Amino acid sequence: MRGRPALGLGAVLGLVALTLAFAGCGGGDSAPGAQPTAKPGTPAERPAPSDEELVATLLRDRAAALEAGRGRAYAATATSAQRRFDRIAARRAARLRLRDVELDADRVRITGDDARATVSTSYAIAGVEGTFRSKSRVSAVRTARGWRVAATRDRRGQPPWEVAAFARRSSRHFVVLAPRGVAVGDLVSALESGYSAIRERLDRVRLRRRYLVVVAADVRQARALTTAIRGVEALAALADASVIQEGPAQRTVRVIALRLLVVWPAYEPLDAAGRTRIVAHELTHAALTRSTSGRTPAWLAEGVALYVSGDRRVAAPGTDLAALSRPDAIARLRGDAQAAAYDTSSAAAFAIADRFGDRRLLALYDAFNDPDLRGRPGPRLVNRALRRTLGISLSEL
Repeated sequence: MRGRPALGLGAVLGLVALTLAFAGCGGGDSAPGAQPTAKPGTPAERPAPSDEELVATLLRDRAAALEAGRGRAYAATATSAQRRFDRIAARRAARLRLRDVELDADRVRITGDDARATVSTSYAIAGVEGTFRSKSRVSAVRTARGWRVAATRDRRGQPPWEVAAFARRSSRHFVVLAPRGVAVGDLVSALESGYSAIRERLDRVRLRRRYLVVVAADVRQARALTTAIRGVEALAALADASVIQEGPAQRTVRVIALRLLVVWPAYEPLDAAGRTRIVAHELTHAALTRSTSGRTPAWLAEGVALYVSGDRRVAAPGTDLAALSRPDAIARLRGDAQAAAYDTSSAAAFAIADRFGDRRLLALYDAFNDPDLRGRPGPRLVNRALRRTLGISLSEL
C-alpha cells in the first residue's frame, strides 16, 4: 500500500521577539545628596523582562546554539538532568546541516519557579527547499543562573535529531537522511530512476530541484517522525507535506514543507521493480502537491499516482467510487478495505486515461482548483467535475 500526502491546512504564525537593550547611565553634575533623575530610555525607566520573555529568550539562545552546532552552548540552556539528552541531540543535528532554526513559544504558563510551554520548532535543511515544523511541550525551571529547560515531551512529529542518529547523503535530486546501519545505496538509485520517470510522464508539472527523503529504520521511528498519519505501519513509503490552502476551492497557495518518508522494513523486501514503483508513486504525490486541492477526491489522488507509477489494477467487486470521493476516504480505511480502495482507484484512473488520454486525466485533477466549480468535497462535486471535464457522470465512470 502507498500513503497519500498528508496535506495540512495550516497558517504560518510569526512571533515578534522582544529584545531588551540595556545601556549604562553615566553620572552628571548634581547637588550633594540629591537623587539623580532617571533619563528617558535608561534602565531605571524600563520594566524588567517578564518570565515569559525570559523563557522566550532562553528558547532563542537554544535555537541559535543548535543551528551553529555548538553542543555545549545548547546543553547549557538545560538543567543537568536534560543535558545528556541535549548533548546527544546536538551531535546528531550537527550532521544534518541545519539552517534557519527557530524555537518559538506559542503559549507559556508560569507557576512559581516552573514553566510549561508549547513550543513550535522550525528548521530547514541545507540544499532542500522548504521549512519543516513540529510542536513539542517543554518544561523549564528557574535556577540561580536563570531559566533552564528541564524536559521536552513529544511522542510524534519529532525532528530527526530527536528520533535517531541520521547520516546525510546527497544525490543530484535528493538529500537522504538515513539511520546508521541502513544501506541506502539502492534507494538512492531507485529515487533517481523514479525522478526521471516522473519528469517524462508529468512533463507539464515542475519537479523540485531536490527533495528531502527521511528513512525510518522501523515503525517506531516512522510514527515518531510523523504527526497525524495513521496506519504508517502498513506503508513502505509516503509523501508528507504541509501546505496552506485558501478560498472556496481550497487551492494550495503555498507548500511550506515537503518530504518523502521511507519505512525501511516494508521497503527493503521489495524487488527492484517494486521499489521503483513505490518511489514513482510517492514522487507523483510530491510533484502534484501544489496542484492538489483540499477538495480532490481520494480515489483520484491515489489513482493518478498509481497510473503514473504504472501500477494497473482491477477494480474490487462492489467498491463504490462515490464512497471514495471525500479527500480522506481512503486514509480512514484499514486492511483489505484499504487495499480494495487502491485497486478501484487504479482502475478508475486507467479507465479515464485509456478513453480520454492522460492530459484529460490531469485536467480532471486540476478541475477541483477552479472556484467556479462550486460545492463541498464529496460525490456531488466529483460528479460535476466529471461532467464538466469529461462529459460523463460518476455512475458512468
